[in-house]
Amino acid sequence: MAEKKERKKRVVGWRENAALPDLKIKQVIAKIDTGANIATIDAADIKFFTRKDVKYVKFTVKKRNNTVRKTSAPLAGFKRIRSSNGDVERRPYIKTDILMDGITKNIELTLTDRGPMDYTMLIGRKALGRRWMVNPSISFLTSPNGKSKKNGKSKKK
Repeated sequence: MAEKKERKKRVVGWRENAALPDLKIKQVIAKIDTGANIATIDAADIKFFTRKDVKYVKFTVKKRNNTVRKTSAPLAGFKRIRSSNGDVERRPYIKTDILMDGITKNIELTLTDRGPMDYTMLIGRKALGRRWMVNPSISFLTSPNGKSKKNGKSKKK
């Protein structure tokens, strides 16, 4: 029998740069959150519409540098999400590609107002999959296109 070749896990820091090419977002700073199950992004002005019998969601992504990107995507459905404070929220979600560390992966991305939070996007365990391992003492090890940085920044608060 042929042996299954095991992929080497790549290391990411607790914060990383990512891109969402389907949404035309070239770069977003994301917090890698192993306590979260799926990914979420800071979205405002969420509106639903139908085009040719397909349900879509239109929304504005608010980045922390005060830039915004208006975008839309087919609505994949709704998920019940329990936040860190224990509240349960019904959130719309989409399926989209994420580009991180030179790797493109299709993920489920929930949309919610993350207004007071520090990061535009959270990347949870399901989005990370088995491909990446998190080093919580370092940040910004990679860029979306995969060009590795020599030294990540140490964790300072």
